[in-house]
Amino acid sequence: MRLETYGIATAPSKVRALFERQMRPEGSWSWFEILAATTLSSREEACIVTLVDDDGGILAAMPLVLVNGRLVRGLTSPYTTLFCAPLGSANNARQFGRLLAARVKVSLRLDALEGAAGVVGALEEGLAAGGLTVLRFRHFANWFQAIQDFAGFWNSRESKLKATVKRKTAALLRANRLEFELVDMAADWREGAGIYNAIYAKSWKPAEPHPYFIDALLEKLGPEGRARLAIARIDGIAAAAQIWLVQDGRATIFKLAHDPAFDGQSPGTLLTHWTLGRLHEQDKIREVDFGRGDDAYKRLWLSSARDRIGLLAANPKSLKGMATIIFDILPSRFAAGLRARHHMRFEDTGP
Repeated sequence: MRLETYGIATAPSKVRALFERQMRPEGSWSWFEILAATTLSSREEACIVTLVDDDGGILAAMPLVLVNGRLVRGLTSPYTTLFCAPLGSANNARQFGRLLAARVKVSLRLDALEGAAGVVGALEEGLAAGGLTVLRFRHFANWFQAIQDFAGFWNSRESKLKATVKRKTAALLRANRLEFELVDMAADWREGAGIYNAIYAKSWKPAEPHPYFIDALLEKLGPEGRARLAIARIDGIAAAAQIWLVQDGRATIFKLAHDPAFDGQSPGTLLTHWTLGRLHEQDKIREVDFGRGDDAYKRLWLSSARDRIGLLAANPKSLKGMATIIFDILPSRFAAGLRARHHMRFEDTGP
């Protein structure tokens, strides 16, 4: 086995096909093209590192970022809710990590990874077997829930949330003031993007860290149906907009915005309820998640949380790599050990 590296623009079709077989918007080739085009600094360059067998078959691949020709991180951004690199089997991931370690001159950071043991654990083992010192850390929480029956799901929500949706939806519909829409992005993604951006600009949220990302996302993934734009209008005015990532029975509530002028009508809450019900019926959504973060409102909608993790791997043969180990990895390991010991003592003194 060996590693081969391609640029985003020069990767052959068999590499692109490996990404498309993942059946996730954030694992698609288009997703990584968008990140490469809209989120990199002037010093950064995207590449695809692949694991190739003796017959030239592509076994695994990972989109990475180079700075001055040196691998530094995975191709992720503040928008990434799951870094979906097609690593294949655990054995392939382990071999990929072992060979990749030889190319890490200083350090490599991978974010937004699946926290469960399996392929990511095998990748971690491979990086360590290749001579790197590796730290696993908690990156962010991802709230999620499986939904078999929408009525059952909704009935299990807290009474305050259900009452808000019922009361405010009924009042607005009774006065013929409320309408919902899933925008046809294949017909005109630009119009949808314009509506979303106008609402976002009125919201309380800070400016986007990468201002061209949203338009590129809606342009590429919107017509394919992997990015959906839902809008709530009150009195004919767009009051709330949401971008959802949807594919293969899964949905991520990706971006939310509403106009504060309509706070009294809770348009974002009403839109989330309507969109989830519509997508469950229309696209047979069986699992929904809330992307990044542990915001309190997410617990009202979804019942479970899982960790997305990160890996920081440093080369102890490099002076800068050793500095990363001393100042970043070892203190983090020490703090984690103290937390674990405290937790054990707490359990020992419990009832």
